[in-house]
Amino acid sequence: MRLRAATVNFRDGLQAKRLRLQGVTVGSRKDQTDMIRAIEANGIKPVIGRVFPLEALADALRYQDTGQHFGKICIEI
Repeated sequence: MRLRAATVNFRDGLQAKRLRLQGVTVGSRKDQTDMIRAIEANGIKPVIGRVFPLEALADALRYQDTGQHFGKICIEI
């Protein structure tokens, strides 16, 4: 089961439904600024796999769920 942008009461939501909450640690603020400087200094660019207009957000999410994409899925605002 995937949760998307939902607010869940811990006791009533996660425990009662036996859901698993998973997060990602990305390092300190200094680590982030160092990484940004290195990316800019070396001209590294993200790979853009596909761009969707905001009106097609549901299509973008379905596309992501297929797991067949390569690169970033972007939403035009």
